Parts: sequence; structure tokens; C-alpha cells
Amino acid sequence: MTSFDAKWQQCAARARQAVLRDENAPFGFATRIAARAFASQPQSLESVWQRLALRLLAGALGALVLAAAMEVPHLRDTHPLEPGVADTVAQLVWRL
Repeated sequence: MTSFDAKWQQCAARARQAVLRDENAPFGFATRIAARAFASQPQSLESVWQRLALRLLAGALGALVLAAAMEVPHLRDTHPLEPGVADTVAQLVWRL
């Protein structure tokens, strides 16, 4: 623990010796920021919806590709229409 205290004291001493900098914003900074904010054209509602639709379409396409990739190993199954476990349980429990 003493090495930590010594390092801490050393860092604090270096921080006290640091040169202070001017922290004011440059001349005209606020004016430039305000001018940029008002110069940009507001987006239309149609473009916002179009971007959202494209993102949703990309997500749906990604989900479709993922589902197809998960199904690829089962393409060559000998009995693809074999009843699943859910159908078997339903037949046993509810006596269909």
C-alpha cells in the first residue's frame, strides 16, 4: 500500500506543477455552431420513413438468411414430413 501512496503523492505533485491552459472557446465558436445548426435542412417525414423501412427490410432479410442457414443441414432428410414431438404429445394427451 505504501508504493501506491508514494505514486499518488508523485502524481499529485506533478499535477500541481502543470501549466494552466486557457479554457475559453475560440472567438466566434458559438456563432459557427449556431450557423451550422440552422443551415442544415430539416429532413422530411418521407425520408425518415424510407430510412426506417430500409433498416427493417435489412433486418428481415438477415433473419430470413439466418433461418435458411439453420435449415440447410436438414435439406437431405429422408422423412421431412415426419410428425414432430408436438404432434405426438398432442395425440397421446388429448387422444386425437
